[in-house]
Amino acid sequence: MKRLVFVLGLVACKGPEAPTAEAPAATTWPAISAADRFFPLEAGRLYHYVTEESGETGMLVANVGRTDATHGTLRIGNLDKRFVYDAKGISYEGGAYVLQIPLAVGTSWSGEHGGTTRITSTDAQAAVPAGTYGSCIETVEEVVPAARYTNVYCPGIGLVSVEVTTPRGSARIALKRYGKPVEI
Repeated sequence: MKRLVFVLGLVACKGPEAPTAEAPAATTWPAISAADRFFPLEAGRLYHYVTEESGETGMLVANVGRTDATHGTLRIGNLDKRFVYDAKGISYEGGAYVLQIPLAVGTSWSGEHGGTTRITSTDAQAAVPAGTYGSCIETVEEVVPAARYTNVYCPGIGLVSVEVTTPRGSARIALKRYGKPVEI
């Protein structure tokens, strides 16, 4: 089976951690839209995801950067994904929206992969290795002929899972850990 190419476009979450004297507090920016709380990029956070594809497991790590209230970055390996926060929601810099308001079932927009993304739930439950979350937003992007991308974003956490299904197979990521990096 040809390996399914799985590109993570979004990774942002926050979680509990013990405060340390050396670590600066994360900067909280004023919300631009209601979507902000479902993708709250906070500078200096690391997000660890468990990946599964074709029976193989792995790990994906993203480092968050945030320069101001309207711009954020995710560094995944040597790839930077840049995001813009505006009154309509959150988009890739110069590209498709990640989340668009109103945050209501049925809201739709052009998706990252060329299909149509639609909000399918505003009260989804998510059980991932990092915990169990409620009141989450689930989006589904349908791409013709047969790809489906399902993302779950939880309030105050961010992206907790992605499932990709194509005729060639499926892949999944699930949030395992998130927070500040360990200082040794």
